[in-house]
Amino acid sequence: MRLVPSSPVSWSVAAVGVAVAAGALFVGCDVLPDDAAEGPAAGEATPLPEPSAEEAPFAVPASCADIGAAELVGDLAPEGAALEEEAGGVEDVPDSEQLSCTWVGGTEPGGESVALVFTVNADPGDRAAVVRPAGAQEEMDWEVDVDVNVDTYRTDRTDELGGELKLVSTVEGSNRHLHLSLPGDLHVSVFTVSSEATKEEMEQVVLAAAQEAGA
Repeated sequence: MRLVPSSPVSWSVAAVGVAVAAGALFVGCDVLPDDAAEGPAAGEATPLPEPSAEEAPFAVPASCADIGAAELVGDLAPEGAALEEEAGGVEDVPDSEQLSCTWVGGTEPGGESVALVFTVNADPGDRAAVVRPAGAQEEMDWEVDVDVNVDTYRTDRTDELGGELKLVSTVEGSNRHLHLSLPGDLHVSVFTVSSEATKEEMEQVVLAAAQEAGA
């Protein structure tokens, strides 16, 4: 479904300062295939075929260094911030895999941060992001509803890759997420907090990262 740009929706977030950093968690519901019209048993869902590793056009990189994350993000990273890497599956999503490359400026909630995230078999654009900036305490977490704008669109470059872009941003603009969905259920995302990065710069990062992630 294509959402109208600047159309607010309610985004439930459990966070200390909203957005993403290393250790992002995604919360959502699995999507089940429609019941097959014909099959071995009436009403039994037909499983979708899963592409083999050889068939998948894109893959989650082995590491941030392997994909050249620092070079891809470049000047969008906060000055002096060190790269933090985290790899693993997305919580409660079977067969998922995720690599997060994050730069956090300072330790105060809401400070500038940028993350380049690769996710397979889980769409971060359809889930709430949990962020825990450096120095945050577990007991400080609370749940809040955040109004966001969502814009799903394509460009000539995404058409070449067979993908689609989704920009999610808080109404007041301090947090922006740009997700590129690609064949093979791979998603390349850039998350920014209190950053001056433009939409065009974020696009350049996810598109360049997608090219590097091509199998």
